Amino acid sequence: MNFFPADPLEDGPEGSDHVPAPWWKPSDEELPAALPIGETIALTDRVAMILTTARVYSNGVELVVERRIRRGNTSRRDWQELQSRMHDHFGRFDPERLRYGAVLGDGQKLILDLPSGLYGVAPERHSLTHTRGNGGGSEDFYTFEDGMWLWPLPPEGPLEVVAQWPAFGVPESHVVLDSAPLLALASQARPLWGS
Repeated sequence: MNFFPADPLEDGPEGSDHVPAPWWKPSDEELPAALPIGETIALTDRVAMILTTARVYSNGVELVVERRIRRGNTSRRDWQELQSRMHDHFGRFDPERLRYGAVLGDGQKLILDLPSGLYGVAPERHSLTHTRGNGGGSEDFYTFEDGMWLWPLPPEGPLEVVAQWPAFGVPESHVVLDSAPLLALASQARPLWGS
């Protein structure tokens, strides 16, 4: 007698025709148009938060924020702990957590760590979800990249990106973009595999 039961037989071909809901993440089937931004959201003596790029898809925009910390005269042990804390930043209801949000041209406010709606049910207007997070560094600097998926495309007017990170001494900070270049680039996104 075996402890583990046999795996069930597969009832169909490998792979899946499942298409994730468009408000959860950008399409893996589409090549976005990139808009370099390079706007500083926040800057302290130790931390920099930069809105580096917008990846524009036909139906939304992925905003990429780069967070950088520098070691300065921090001990090796404290530096390792700081680097570790860069990864553990979205603790729900932690008042020191990293938070992102956006204000759209029509006045709609979106907050990244609030649910964007029921699973499988499209948001009534716009949504903002987390798409990526990765980082690395050295003995002196550490960089982490966050992605936020804004769905659908923003309305005309200003697009304000908001960040706050009390654990690292970053107060509520804002950078404002014009949505016109983003909307213009949406037509340049194209299918990755051609069909």
